[in-house]
Amino acid sequence: RDTYLEFSYPPEEVYLDRYFITDSIRDGFTVKIAYQPRLEDKVRLKKDLLEEFLESEFEELPEEIREEIEDRVKRRLDAIKVVLENPERIKLIAKDIAQHFKENVDGKFKAMVVAGSRKACHIYKQELDKHLPPEYSEIVMTYRRDDEPALLLRAAETRARYGYRDIAAVRRDVVDRFKEETFPKILIVTNMLLTGFDAPILQVMYLDKPLKEHRLLQAVARTNRPYKNLKEAGLIIDYIGILKEFKRALEIYSEEDIKLALTSFDVLREEFLLLIKEILELLKEVPRNYERETLLKAVEVLTSEKEREKEFIEKYKNLRKIFELLGPDNVKLEYFEDYKWISAIYTYYMKIVIQKPPIEGYIERYFEKTLRFIHKSTEIEKLETDLPIVTFDEKYLAALEEKVKSRKEKAANILFTLNRLVLVERHRNPIYESLVEKVERLLELWQEKTKDYERIYRQGVKVIKEISALSARQKSLGFSDLEYSLLLALEDKFGQQEDLLNEVKDISGRLKDYLFPGWFNQPTVEKNVEREVRKFARMLKGKYKMTLEEMDELYKSLIERVKNYGAI
Repeated sequence: RDTYLEFSYPPEEVYLDRYFITDSIRDGFTVKIAYQPRLEDKVRLKKDLLEEFLESEFEELPEEIREEIEDRVKRRLDAIKVVLENPERIKLIAKDIAQHFKENVDGKFKAMVVAGSRKACHIYKQELDKHLPPEYSEIVMTYRRDDEPALLLRAAETRARYGYRDIAAVRRDVVDRFKEETFPKILIVTNMLLTGFDAPILQVMYLDKPLKEHRLLQAVARTNRPYKNLKEAGLIIDYIGILKEFKRALEIYSEEDIKLALTSFDVLREEFLLLIKEILELLKEVPRNYERETLLKAVEVLTSEKEREKEFIEKYKNLRKIFELLGPDNVKLEYFEDYKWISAIYTYYMKIVIQKPPIEGYIERYFEKTLRFIHKSTEIEKLETDLPIVTFDEKYLAALEEKVKSRKEKAANILFTLNRLVLVERHRNPIYESLVEKVERLLELWQEKTKDYERIYRQGVKVIKEISALSARQKSLGFSDLEYSLLLALEDKFGQQEDLLNEVKDISGRLKDYLFPGWFNQPTVEKNVEREVRKFARMLKGKYKMTLEEMDELYKSLIERVKNYGAI
């Protein structure tokens, strides 16, 4: 009797249960979606037609059932259709799409044009081909036997070009190529692929079709899949005007949800300004110029606290993504000097601290505007030319003396070279692993408010020379990385003794047959290795009069090294 009351939506709740776009953004499964109206005064659907669409009980209906609906509704649809299939209107939009795509999307992401009908898809393809190479775009739609001749000709030509008799096979091939190959770069659709289509490389949707409620939300969500941590947001370019009315278009959802699911381009501008402000606050102690002394001061400020350093990198990367997404927006011009200065600090940070060039292959592809407007500026070009990366090799100290003049910069270079080698990459080299404590002490000196650059430099030079001496010794002994790692661990415990050389060779020989690639994934082999290492540790306990606790500590240290360097 009370079934409906018990199991329906509670009156005070909008949803019984939900996992909305905002939840997936928070969980990192999707990125936000921004929308931008374009050509508003020239091509936007007239207000009365938009009102008709928004107030109607139907969403757009599939063309094949239009004959079955009442005349009044059919007239409404046809009035909108006449606008959406107007060749002059499509010509104007296609030119704008081509320009926007070339300037903001091409070479980085891909796009989708959502046209108002199958006929409109055909006209869009014709017009886009006038501005872009034909291979850039492809139509994905159904064809019918009673289609007008132009559409039937398009279907025949497409089948012949792809070598299929069945247009459905062509569609599958086009979709696969869009996801996995260079071409096509733009899909032209009307009903297909608006739900369930998953292609992370798709960033921009050029929307020229009225959609609403779940259909609108599902369609725009095609753009929000993360892509290699390079996509800041999906972007909907709205030629129809529907997203200006998105509160009404999505009225079945709560206002709070839709506000967070779809953000206007203005919000991106606000995010850009906020990130600029927050990064400048991190650097408030740093003078605003491009002198090397100043940039080193910025690096000191950033690396004085791990959290501050991490915050700067994350915020700069987000700022750079939004800078690319904003296109030719006035806010970029207004805050150009701020962005350029922050980018100079990031460039210097990458060279000194991370010791990698700030411009790698993917940067040239995905951040072309930052490169064109920022890295080609006089200040940053000079910085990149005048600040060479000093490669760590046997000539490192001599090269440092020759290429870096300032004592502060030398101290920073040595410190961050050792930080990268010893603390970040320590498990790749037994020598680095043996010097961890010394480098950690150097970092503590660097993080002091009053830095003794001379002391940091001298102690850094000592560690560099120690690395060189340890490398030479390993070479002269003819020890593998595993053997040398075990030897250094034992010498740290017992001091340098001739016996240890033989004992390391002995345990290495006993382990040899077990240490093939992937040995630690085989439980029986792993147990055999652990047994041999424990037996070795027990022998050392008796020889060097260790306690049981000391023996266990030594065993843990040795087995960790065997796992790091065995079978490499």
